[in-house]
Amino acid sequence: MKVLHRIIFFALVALLCGRGFAQVPERPAQASPVVDMAGIINNDSLVTALNAQLDSLSKKTQNQIVVVTVNDLGGMDGKQFATELGQKWGIGGKSQNNGLVMLVKPKNDQGDGEIAFAVGYGLEGAFPDVFCKRLQTDYMVPHFKEGDYAGGIKAAIDEIVPVVLKDYKHVQSLADNGKKKSGSGNGWFYLAVIIAVIGLIAILRKRNKKGLNAQQQPQASNLKEGETPPQEEKPENGKEADDEDNEEENEEDEDDDEDSKPATDEAEQYKYKYGGGDFGGGGASTKF
Repeated sequence: MKVLHRIIFFALVALLCGRGFAQVPERPAQASPVVDMAGIINNDSLVTALNAQLDSLSKKTQNQIVVVTVNDLGGMDGKQFATELGQKWGIGGKSQNNGLVMLVKPKNDQGDGEIAFAVGYGLEGAFPDVFCKRLQTDYMVPHFKEGDYAGGIKAAIDEIVPVVLKDYKHVQSLADNGKKKSGSGNGWFYLAVIIAVIGLIAILRKRNKKGLNAQQQPQASNLKEGETPPQEEKPENGKEADDEDNEEENEEDEDDDEDSKPATDEAEQYKYKYGGGDFGGGGASTKF
């Protein structure tokens, strides 16, 4: 009998867990930073502007910020729903886990309104729980209580973007400092030695070449009567030499152009092509 009770208990737990996860919507076929499933933004131009802003941020920093609105949380609290959605959709890079989900459930017949942030492991340093909570209470809730969901979402995004950029610049600065330190010290000494050796080899070659030419040049005193000294070979036609030099310069210019072209494939890689980011317990939720 006890075994039967345990089976029933675990079956109920599995059913409830499965029910909760089933409420999380499938990720859209056409991925975008703003997914307004609840239809509460009601401002197409703002949606377009936010998509462009967050898409640009993603390309520059490789971090992914996604705004999702839903009408029903399926019995889950907002934080759990946002975390499972971020996990299921794979917001953020798989290796960096640098995604952030801003979930908004409006106040409606299904219950109170709720805001929830779920933060990937890679962004928890930039978005601690206290900061997430302050964004919700100070920047979003006042707008939402007036029914202005578009204004509240925009106010929060305007605060989030500079933080992401600042965190990105900080990480880049640390990386650059590391490169400078690793390249300093004996590096300059070895470079000076290499330059000196190359210069010495060039001087020795030049001297040897002059000595060899002097030996091969017939002396005027050794020439028989009527013989003339051999003439030096004339250089190639000036025009042909110039053409060859121009061709070499053009080839070098083409190589430089190729190097300066933007890596379009690499840039497009981060255009909200969800990559399987992982989410921990970072974030916060607020009801209104």
